[in-house]
Order: sequence, then structure tokens, then C-alpha cells
Amino acid sequence: MNDIRGEKVSFRKQDIVALHSLPSAQAHDPCIVHAPHGRGRANRLLAALAGLTAVLLLLGVAVLATIESGMLDGPLNARAKAALNVALGDGYHAEVGSTVVRVTSNGALALKARDVTLVENASGKRLVSTKSVFIELSPLALMTGRVAVTRLEAEGATLDPSLLPQGKPIDLTAIRVGHIADGLERVFARIDGISQLIGRSNTKTVRIADLSLSIAGPRKQVVAVVVDAIDFKRSDDGSMQIDGAFTVDGQDAELHLRAERRDGRMASMAGAVSGLPLSSLLYREETPTEEAFGIKAAADLAIKATRGDDAVAPTLELSGKSREGLFEAGGFNSQLLPSELVVTYDFSRKRIEVLPSTMRVGRSTFPFTGAIADLERAGETGEAGFSIDLLAQGARSAPVDVTATPLVFDAKARGRFLSQSHKLVFDELTVASGLGTAAGSLAMTFGDTSPQIGFALVSDQLQAAAVKQLWPWWIGKKARRWVIANIFGGTVTDGKIEIFVPMGRISQTVGPIDLNADELSLQFKVADARVNITGDIPPLRDAAGAIKLKGEHLGIEIEQGTAYFPSGRSVTLKGGDFIIPNTYEKPLIAEMKLDVGGEADAIAELVSYRPILALQRTPFKPEDFSGPMTAQVGARFGLVDEQDPPPPLWQAQMLLDGVTVNKPISGRDISAIEGTFRIDSQQAVLEATADIDGMPMDISLIEPVDRSNPVPRKREISGTLKDGALAKLAPGLAGLIAGPVSVDISIDEQDRQNIIADLGKASVSLPWIGWEKGAGIGAKARFSAISDEGVTHIDDLVLDGDGFGASGKLVIDKAGLSSGRFSSVQLAKGDDYAVTIQRQKNGFAVAVDGRSADLRPVIENLRKPSGDTAESSGRVAIAARLESVSGFHGETLSNFNLNYAARGQLIDTVDLSAVTGGGQALVAGLKKNGADNILELTSSDAGALARFANIYSNMRGGLVNLKLRDRGGGSWRGSVDIRKFSLVNETRLKSIVSTPAGADGRSLNEAVKKDINVNSARFERGFANLMLDNGAIAVERGVVRGVDVGATFQGTVRDRNGNMDMTGTFMPAYGLNRLFSELPLIGALLGNGRDRGLLGITFKLVGPFSKPELTINPLSLIAPGVFRNIFEFQ
Repeated sequence: MNDIRGEKVSFRKQDIVALHSLPSAQAHDPCIVHAPHGRGRANRLLAALAGLTAVLLLLGVAVLATIESGMLDGPLNARAKAALNVALGDGYHAEVGSTVVRVTSNGALALKARDVTLVENASGKRLVSTKSVFIELSPLALMTGRVAVTRLEAEGATLDPSLLPQGKPIDLTAIRVGHIADGLERVFARIDGISQLIGRSNTKTVRIADLSLSIAGPRKQVVAVVVDAIDFKRSDDGSMQIDGAFTVDGQDAELHLRAERRDGRMASMAGAVSGLPLSSLLYREETPTEEAFGIKAAADLAIKATRGDDAVAPTLELSGKSREGLFEAGGFNSQLLPSELVVTYDFSRKRIEVLPSTMRVGRSTFPFTGAIADLERAGETGEAGFSIDLLAQGARSAPVDVTATPLVFDAKARGRFLSQSHKLVFDELTVASGLGTAAGSLAMTFGDTSPQIGFALVSDQLQAAAVKQLWPWWIGKKARRWVIANIFGGTVTDGKIEIFVPMGRISQTVGPIDLNADELSLQFKVADARVNITGDIPPLRDAAGAIKLKGEHLGIEIEQGTAYFPSGRSVTLKGGDFIIPNTYEKPLIAEMKLDVGGEADAIAELVSYRPILALQRTPFKPEDFSGPMTAQVGARFGLVDEQDPPPPLWQAQMLLDGVTVNKPISGRDISAIEGTFRIDSQQAVLEATADIDGMPMDISLIEPVDRSNPVPRKREISGTLKDGALAKLAPGLAGLIAGPVSVDISIDEQDRQNIIADLGKASVSLPWIGWEKGAGIGAKARFSAISDEGVTHIDDLVLDGDGFGASGKLVIDKAGLSSGRFSSVQLAKGDDYAVTIQRQKNGFAVAVDGRSADLRPVIENLRKPSGDTAESSGRVAIAARLESVSGFHGETLSNFNLNYAARGQLIDTVDLSAVTGGGQALVAGLKKNGADNILELTSSDAGALARFANIYSNMRGGLVNLKLRDRGGGSWRGSVDIRKFSLVNETRLKSIVSTPAGADGRSLNEAVKKDINVNSARFERGFANLMLDNGAIAVERGVVRGVDVGATFQGTVRDRNGNMDMTGTFMPAYGLNRLFSELPLIGALLGNGRDRGLLGITFKLVGPFSKPELTINPLSLIAPGVFRNIFEFQ
């Protein structure tokens, strides 16, 4: 804007000085010019002209001074205001606050009006307020008495926002595409009017500068529009040139428009708006509750139009070119590349033609053409509106997040806009490509708020690659992202997408517009695809399934597929699903469930991949398992690590069908596992049967997986161990328990095994104390066991049976029993003692201490034959200190002290002392005699000892001396000498003396003509040579001498099977009868050697030792002396 110069300048009288007093005249060598005196008439003429000029200049200066002094402001103001109103035309007038008239720098007069307001005459509304209006007046017009405006400028204009269009929107029913020609004519007419308006005031240029106005942008935000300067220039022929510079929301833009006038009217126009920021109207910034949405780009608009007349056909072409920018929606953005839209109006067909145009988004290119016409022009009847046809040929879709080959396709959209109901309907939407086709429809209803949107698209068959290329990234964003990242290849069938957004839903929603299940539905099936599951799990090949998206819920159902692992293993998927319950929430959580089958090592490898990582929480590797297995694997985990999701939850449940663990567990081989194994992020649970070292067992295990949050551990094993199986499970117990054993084992947190064993069907033997429990006798044992570096400690051992029991502890190592301590032992009624067992270098040391013990089992065990030899058996040393011990027939020994050591059948030490129930001493010992061992036993109550040991129950009293020599190998030789004893109630003696035996049928009693008293037969001495061989007892040269009777005997007292086979001779009146054998010659003839009387009877005892059968030879009674040998039993 030009400032008006020419302010009034005043000089005082004292300011005027003589020239010779000026500083230049005071110099040392002043330069003084002496004008020559005039000469002649010519000079006088020139001087007169110069004087006239000076007078005119002085008059001009005087006039200028008068104008600048404001003396003429008053007279000119009225004429200036009138000129301003003339320039505005009839419809408007100006209200001016004040005016001044000055001379411009180019010598023209100018009117400067301050605080000018433009008022509409008809309504009286104040339209525009300006700080000042500058009007330049033509000097020549003023000289002729006219006021002519050559230039008009408005500065600091402000448009009243209340004057912008308000109220109801444009009545679309009144708009017709066929009326565009009339509209174009009105535009030309309006430009004509502007030209005429400017021409009436002889104005050459109109400038509007510093104009500010505001428009409403997205979410009612204020968008500032500032016009820096816009010039309306009128040529002499009436043509108009409009040039301007303005900013929209701070972005620079320019306007250039040329309207050509021919034959007295505007004939054509061409122009452009460049740098128009689309973001001001089409972009919403991100807020704490909403993500950014819209287009961030600038555009250039151009128009070309020709006004029609009789000779020239009208034309109209509009084009728009967008510059590079971004399209943002839902947290995603696409790069907008330069695109163009070109439309023209077909005046003959009265429709808008979309000329070949192109939209470029990222790597995608969409060339298209189309047409818009009135519905009645398109042959449709009914409600007024527009028909819309769009066609894309050779379009190329290549989203930047899809790595597949770009999809080339054709598309067609045909629809209509109904003006009265404000509905946009596309009944026909088709997409066709080499990868398949799709068809759909779109319906939008506009109103006072955001529109209602309904969209549907279906496809019978489409390649998965095409689905990824055509899927708009702002629809089902998370589902689309999953499909793009995880499905490759394959064919999509039965595809369908439905979207319904109610009216007002968009505008009334604060924050992201998350469509619910009633608003968004997408589903399709896929087959022969490669599908990535999640994490590091290898992808499924040849997969088939279905994808369903309902609002926020995404579900992927997988019907089949095979996953191949880098190791060469594979698993077959038999079903499963992948679900994102809420695709809108953060952190984004997914849930997965897979039903797989295959070999155990392959499934074990499957659960080792992220996000499951189950195998890493165990000490196993995939190759540690073999056998068939099916499994159901489930997991819940976060998909985006940057969202800080919670720790993953996972679970794998496996059906084991004969699975084998290929490495020992706690030293045990486990195979043929059948049952279920479930492992999750907290615990591992096994409920199965398995062979443990070949023994079928029931297993119930709960093991903690998360060390930071351990669950109670449970390890229970139960089953029946077959005969011999216990030797594999617990080798140290193999010599103690034989037969089937039912066990229940639980393992605590310290790996201690708590065991309950049912020993009812097993036999139990404690060889150190000579005790056994036979099979079929009820018994249970419970104890705890813990192993450490190959050593098993058995504590809290309790043996509970029918009439017996024991409690204590054992230590077992790889070599077997190491030590034991039974604090309480009651293996028979009356037992009360403790046993300590300690393994030594060559065997065991057993210490027995206590009040009482029943030795009958020990005695019976000693009678049993044993095949053990010194080389095959270890040494057993027993030290017993008991107050009393009980034996057979109610006999007891008190003060029982025994030291015994043996290696198999080789006895090393015997040192026994005790007192019989009759108070008689019992002493036994093993003495060394060179290379042999001599066992000697002495007691003054042989009968009590015989009854105690269940050797013979009818003896009373007697001094016994037993001496045996160990020949090795379980063979002993020696003799027994018993003196002063009696036999009481011996039924076999009664049978001998009362059984008829002679030829005349007489018994021995009858032969001696008296009843021989054998109820209590007293004997002076009994003697026999003993032969003991591995449990068998035989005698030779046995003889007993009594007052009334006597006998000789020999044979097997007890063989290994417990049977007797003895023969002998019984002689009555032994004292007199023996005299015959003592006589010389007569004894030799009539007697039968030493200790053989003249009269006797031979007998035989055969059968079980406890009840042998007695047989008597009837002829032996009458055969005296040496002849009786003929009739003796052989």
C-alpha cells in the first residue's frame, strides 16, 4: 500500500538568511560565480518565459500546499464519498469514518478513507469492515470537473463470520447436472458484472489486501484464511485479470484467473489455484482420545471454460492435481503420490465426463474414468438424483505392507445419488482379476450428522494374494494385518464382508471408531495355504480353515495342516483356532488352541517353540521321547512386545499312547506310557500308566513349572510289582521280599518317597534273624525313602502284619543293604527286642538286644536245607543279648547270649550261653582244632533243649554232651552222649511192647510175662554217632540203656524233606537180658554183640519226622542172639 506524502511545511522569518552568510561562502577560497549581464531582445524573451514558469510553479506549489494543508478536505470529501459509492454500484454503499485527500507520489490525487464499512442496501447488513480504503483519482478528470477513480485498494478488511451461509444445506433436489450450462453462463455474467462495475468508475485496478476470514474445519476447528493481496485488473477492452496471494491455515496459495472479453461480453476464462492445502478441510490432528485422520497434501485446481454462442460451442473442463502427501487413518498412513482428476462437461449429452484420471497411493496406481448424469438422463425413473458410473482398467494394487506381486485388476462401480433422500447407492461394485472376482454394493445416507454406511462384498473364489492386495487397511486393521503377515498362497472361498455404520455413529464417537459385532462382519474360508501360527512355531503347510471377524472379535478356525520342523520332524494339525478377543484393546492379546498328532518327539519339539516354551522348563529334549501321541496346545499371549503385554499363559495337554522316555528318570527306564500329560505355565500334571523298569505302574504327578510361583508338588506311583520286579526297583530289598507286592508311592518336595506296600501276597524274609512271613499272610509296610548319590535312606519303616510287626530304618546303596536299625521288633507274640544291622567288608553284623524273642522261626529256618556255600554267601555275624528266648513246646531260655558268625554253611563262630527253664545251664562253643572246627554243646537239661529246638518232646532231664566236627560244605560228623534221662509218654514204645510179634501172636509184654512200663522209661545213657549233611541228620551205632528197656538204632533221623527212616532193636528187661551177651561164648552165640541182649524185637520208623509209621518184625522176637541179625530191617 502506498503512503500519501505531502504534509504541510512552515518556515519562520528568522529561518531565512542571506546567501553570503551560508557555510559554503565562508570557505578560505570561495567559489563565486559572477553571472554575466543580459544582452539583447532574445535574452529578454527568455527571461520573461522563465518568469512565467516560475509564477506557474509558485501557483502549483501554492495549490499543493493548500491540498496538503487539508483546506480542501471538506469540499472534496463529499465528492470522494460519492465516487466511492459509484464504484461500489447500486447494491451497496459505504460508511466512512473519516477521509483525507492528498497527492500521491506519482502526482495524482488520492482519497484515503478510514474505518470504511460496506453495507448491503437491501438488508442493511454490514458485510465487510476495513481499516482504510485508498482511492486514486484521475487528475485530468478533476480538471474537467469530474471525479474518476483510477485505482481502488482496501486494506485490513475483515469479513463478518456471521454473514457466511448458515442454516439448512443446499437443496440438492434443485441441482441438476443438466443445469451446469446455465450455471456456467451465470458465472460469465457475474464476471461481466464485475468488469462493468469497475469500468463504470473508470477504475483500472481494484486491490483487496490484508483480508482475514475464518472457516470451520474438521471437528469445528477454526481455519484462518488471510488474503495478502488480490488484484482485479481491467483491460481497456473489458477483459479481467485476477491475481492473488493468500494463506490457508498458514499455507501459501495463489490464484490466477484470466477472463477474456470479446464482442462486448466475457467469452472465455482460464485459471488456477495452486498450493491449496487439503489438510485444512480434510485432516484432523491426533488428540489424546483420537488418532489422526485425513489427507495431508496440497492440491492445484484449474478451470478452462468457453462461453457458448451461435458460432462457438461452450466448453468446461476442471482438473485437480494433488501433490505428494499422506493419508492417515487408525494409526496407519499411506503415501499419497501426485494424482490427477480431470472432468469435463458434455453440453450435448448434459453429463459430467470423468476423463482418464489417476490416483496414486504408495505403490498402487488406480487409473479410472467415469460419468455423472441426471437419473432421468440415465433412463431411470423415480426420485431425482444423479447416476454415477466409474470404471478402472489396468489398476495396480500394491500396498506397501504386502510383499506379494502387485495385483492388476479391473473394477466397475455403478450407482446413483438420490437427491431427496440424500442416499448414495452403488448397486454394482465388481472387481475382476486373474486371481478371481468379487462383487458387492454400497449404500450411504446423508443427513444432519455423519452418514449411515452400508457395504457388502462377496466372492465365491479368490486367491489369498488378491485378498491381501484388495483389503483396505482401514477396515478390520488388526485382522488384515494378521492375514497379510501369516497367510501365504491358497484359495479363498465363500468370502463375505459386511459393514453397517449407523447415522451419527462417526460424529458422535469420541476417539477411534471401533466397529462392534453389529457393524462389522468379515468371513471367508481358505485352503491349500501356508499359515504362520504364532511366535517361532513353524508354519502350517497345506492348511485349511476359516477366518471370521465380528466387530472386535477375530477368530481363525484351522481345520487341517502339517507343520514341518527344521529337525525333520513334523506334526499334523487335526483342528484348532487362533482368536484375538478384542482387536481394539492394548495390549493386543491372542488366544490359541491346536489339536495335533504325531510322534512324541515331534510334539515335544512343538511345545519347545515360543510362545509356549514348555519343554525348556523340563530337563528333557525332543529326542528323549518316542511313540505315538496326540496333543491339544493352548496359549494366551501378547502380539506386540512394545505394548508391554502380560506374561504369556500356555497349556499343553497330551494323550500318550505307548510313549517311551528314552533316557532314565531317577535311574529308572520308563516306557509304554498311556494317559494324559498336561503342562502349563504353572504346573505339569501326569495321569497315566507306565512301565517302570518293565513293571506296570499307575502314575499321578504334579510338578511346579514356575519357580517364582510354585504350586504344591504331587508325585504318586502305585501298582503291583510282580515276583522279581522288586529286585529291579529296589535291588537292596530283593533278598527280603519275594512275590507280588502292591505299592503306593508318593514323593514329597525334598524328593523323599513315602511308600505303602501291601505284602499280603508276598513272602518276607529277614535272614539275619531267621524270620520269614509266608505268602498269603496279611502284612503291610510303610516307609519313606530318599536317595542321594546312589544311597537310599529308608526311614520310618513300619511293618504291620497279623500278629507281627517291626519299625525302624534302613540304608541301601548300590551294593544292597548297608545298614539297618529296627527299634522295635515283634515277629511273634511276646517279641520285644531291637535289631541293628551293619554291612561289613565280607557280610553283615547283626546285633539283637531286648527283653524277649521267639526263636522258633530261626530254628525252623536252620532245619531247611541250604545250597549256599562259603564262596556264594557273605558272612553273617550275630550278637544277641536277650533276657529270654522262647522255643517250641513252651520252653524258654533265659540270660540268652549268643555270638554267631557264618559264611553260608561255613560257621566261623559259636558262643552260646543260656539257662533253661529248669535252671540248668546251656553252653555251646566252636573251637578250632587245626584245620577243623569243633562244635561242643553241653547242658544239664537235655530234655528241655530237645523240646526247645523241637527235636524231641518226650525227653526229660539228662546231661547232654554234643561234639561235632565241621567237615565243610555243610557236613558235620560227631557224636551225642546223653546220661540220666527219661522218656515220658512215648507212644511208639508202647506200640513196640504191646504189638503182637511172635509166631504165636504174643507181644513183647507177653513174652517176658509182665507189663513193661514205658510211660516213663528211665535211661542211664544214650549215645549215637551223628552225621549232619546240609540239613539231613543221620545216626549210627545208636544205643539207649535203661533199667527196664533198651534199644539200638541207626538210620536217617530227618532228611532234607523232613522225613525219617530208622531201624533198631528194642529189648525189655535190659539189665538181665544184657547179661547173656556179656557171657563168654554164650554171649557170642546167643547174644548179638555188645549192647545186644538175648531177647528183643526189631522195628522200623518211616515217614514224616513229626509222625513216622512204626513197623515191627514179628519173627525177630524168638530169634536169639546172632540169629536176630537175619531178621533185622535193612
